[in-house]
Amino acid sequence: MTKSLANIRIYGDETSLVSVAPLGTTFPVGLAAPGVDFEELGWISEDGVAINRTKDVSKFKAWQGGATVRQKVVGVEDTFKFQCLEETAVTLGLYYPGSASTTTAGVTTIQVPAGAVADERAWLLDFFDGDVQKRYNLPRGEVGETAEVVHKSTDMTIYEFTVTSLGAFTIITDNPAAATA
Repeated sequence: MTKSLANIRIYGDETSLVSVAPLGTTFPVGLAAPGVDFEELGWISEDGVAINRTKDVSKFKAWQGGATVRQKVVGVEDTFKFQCLEETAVTLGLYYPGSASTTTAGVTTIQVPAGAVADERAWLLDFFDGDVQKRYNLPRGEVGETAEVVHKSTDMTIYEFTVTSLGAFTIITDNPAAATA
């Protein structure tokens, strides 16, 4: 394999997006545009989307010298972390799962439940770099960790989410360098 500058990706073109839909929503075929059930989360911070695959590994050591002689991966967790710059009904619903909101005469009231509420959803993330697109389809994902939301006059209000994929997910791309023989 030779080196190629054309294979260096810088994802984050203006058309890149993170979107969410109800659990069980059908994903678009290939790289087709998402259907109306997928709601885009809007502008994402300049930090982009951090994807992390964490492996839990058990190490087995020998009596002689304590050397590691085997290891076994006993668990895998895939997370997608991003910061939403827009405060919308969707981002507020993700931050306060299980909340109920009503809007009357232009005033919205959000009733936030006291306890933890499970909120599994379908997730679609599209990354663009010029004419190259990479899509992640997560049929089941849930927001786990969130960061504090700060309201101050010298900075943007940001909603940070870490979504854990609950099961397998799919990566689809038209990147020629990713093609297999």
